[in-house]
Amino acid sequence: MKSNLLILASVFAGIVLAQGARSAQAQSLVSSGGPVVSNGMVAAGDAPDSSAYVDGVRAVNQSRWSDAVAIFTRVADQAGQHADGALYWKAYALNKLGQTGPALESCEKLRRDHAGSSWIEDCGALEIEIHSKSGQPVQPKHQESDDLKLLALASLMQHNEKRAMAEIDEILNSNSSEKLKQGALFIMGQHSSDTAYPQIARISFMQGDVRIMRGEAKARRKEVTWEQATTDLPLESGFSLVTGSDGRAEIELENASAVYLGENSVLIFNDLHTTAGVPYTELALLSGMATLHVRPYVAGEVFILHTPTDNLDTRYPNAANLRINSYADGIAVTPAGAEAAVGVLGSKSVAVNPGQTRYFKAGRPVMDAGPISPPDFSAWDNWVANRFAERSAAMSAIAKAAGLSAPIPGLADLQGKGKFFSCEPYGTCWEPTMPLEQTSDASRRELPPDQASALVSDAVSTQTNRSGSTARNIQFIGTPSSTGAPRQSAVDPFFPCMPGLSEPTSTQPNGKKMSSMMFYTAPPWAWTECHAGGWIYRGNHYVWAVGRRHHHPPVHWVQYGHQLAFVPIHPRDVKDRPPVNLKSAVFAADSKEGAFNKIESPTAYPIAILKEPPKAFREMPMPALAKAGEPHMTSHQIRDLAVAGGMPAKSSGTPITFDLKSHNFMIAQQEVRGSHSVTVNAPITNHSGNLQSHAVGFSGGAGGSHGGSSGTGSHGSGGSGSAAGGGGSSSSSASSSNSTAGASTSSSGNSAPHK
Repeated sequence: MKSNLLILASVFAGIVLAQGARSAQAQSLVSSGGPVVSNGMVAAGDAPDSSAYVDGVRAVNQSRWSDAVAIFTRVADQAGQHADGALYWKAYALNKLGQTGPALESCEKLRRDHAGSSWIEDCGALEIEIHSKSGQPVQPKHQESDDLKLLALASLMQHNEKRAMAEIDEILNSNSSEKLKQGALFIMGQHSSDTAYPQIARISFMQGDVRIMRGEAKARRKEVTWEQATTDLPLESGFSLVTGSDGRAEIELENASAVYLGENSVLIFNDLHTTAGVPYTELALLSGMATLHVRPYVAGEVFILHTPTDNLDTRYPNAANLRINSYADGIAVTPAGAEAAVGVLGSKSVAVNPGQTRYFKAGRPVMDAGPISPPDFSAWDNWVANRFAERSAAMSAIAKAAGLSAPIPGLADLQGKGKFFSCEPYGTCWEPTMPLEQTSDASRRELPPDQASALVSDAVSTQTNRSGSTARNIQFIGTPSSTGAPRQSAVDPFFPCMPGLSEPTSTQPNGKKMSSMMFYTAPPWAWTECHAGGWIYRGNHYVWAVGRRHHHPPVHWVQYGHQLAFVPIHPRDVKDRPPVNLKSAVFAADSKEGAFNKIESPTAYPIAILKEPPKAFREMPMPALAKAGEPHMTSHQIRDLAVAGGMPAKSSGTPITFDLKSHNFMIAQQEVRGSHSVTVNAPITNHSGNLQSHAVGFSGGAGGSHGGSSGTGSHGSGGSGSAAGGGGSSSSSASSSNSTAGASTSSSGNSAPHK
């Protein structure tokens, strides 16, 4: 295929066509039967019409469209060796002049007079472009080749999603080529609406005292209080994280970037959302230090860090590898590595050399601080460097083994815990070396009702230790046995995305109640498997098929006879069609036993697709966390670091308090009232406005799929990465402000190369 197919694919859907397609820059401007292009010039052939043909191609390269039309008309009329190519380039130039009717006529003449020409394919792509611009996309099924079918399908998706999805469904359920099926899935995965989903973010590692305030009170969570954080805890807009004197946390964002929060620090999550596949991250470091290893990987992606005095802005394609120390009267910026760092403060770019720390306030260098004697942060910097290197190496190795070109959440967690293998036609699959049921004797166990509360208390009290080893998202998925003896549910030990109840009981289709008392922990690799890819059934168990990240639940809900049931998503699931895995195995709720049991080849009863999950499964259940008192928080100033009489000035700092009523972090400030100056507690802000962490319209878990819980919507696309099916727990779009606080805008992605 020639380059305009790639250009059109970019215009219509941002897709890359056929596997093995060469880049546009390497393509010949003409067919293999025509002259050869070298550095933009065309070498003349021996045919009588070659010289004129070369002149016409030169006119196209120089955008002299009228001249090109005239030249190629003469070449076509001569009916020589290059007549077919001339008809295509005539149509191409006519389209550039806006003469779409004559352009289509030229393509029709090419198809009529030169039935075997290789240029017919290119004219087909041009016709698709013309019809798309006129709002009348062509039918994919009527196209000659798979490449043209994909172009037509991408065009149709832009104009009529319902019709395009029906075409995709037909392709997937036909004897079409594997290339066409994979391309159709890719188009479906690339198409997304402007719906905003909570970003897939979590605490990926922690040690010591780390406390969390999980936003304002929500339904089924009547009180707001401080709690002890745990590893793998999903993070949302409106959350606040505070570390003690020995507390450290690694925060993984959806794009696999990491933020490392140091001791005695206060970090709030103003806005974590993703729109049309583009993450937006807005944090505020009120006090303490954080090291940023942030690399936006998609055009339009934004990362913003606010402090009480400044706003640091990182946009695609730039990156930030910096340690930021946040003070009440400025910030300290230090490169996190051997390379110089460049950040955007306010509207200006600032550079910091390796080994150098620079101090800023409102984007300007602090000049009047005097000699500075900062604390020794080498222990912290070394810890972060080691964590980052270990994580990066694991991600790189896993991405290579999985054949991934873009990061997915939790990728490093797969290192050393399983094996990749080919599972064509779905690409690459992965399964754990040790399945879920063998990871721990306590992974799934049950206790009598009178011991349930003691179990929860014991579980959360042992979740965190100094090494960062924790138990994983606790969920409750069944009732205890009558004797209290251990009972294993017949679940798939390789499928870790078990839905969690968001209320004590759920009502099944038959009207019976299923209670929730089984202790269940997800394995370390669950974060990746439940937020990306899909599932295929082989060897009597489900196997994870590597795929793109998604914001829809990892399961579909169905009614199996009179039982509530779910089925894992498949890489080839299509919206509004029965899930592919229905023929393999479903997990049906046993109302008597109060658990989900796997049923292979479920044909005993009719299956009905539920339009949305049962009410009790629509939101992520809040993980059980141990309550904690309000942390000790202080704010310091750069001037506290100034050398006075040969010794650094010492200060205990200004206390920061948290007001539960207003949900604001407060600090003492001097305020003039009349002729007197009084001390008042006021919310911490900066010149761009409020820094407080308030939710931005989301409720429940990120995308409804954190930890394997479900959200609303019926069908996702599994490995294709489609947003179809909805994010479940997203109650509205994200904050409309997305304020960058005056930060500058960096460039976006490159446009497709011209033919």
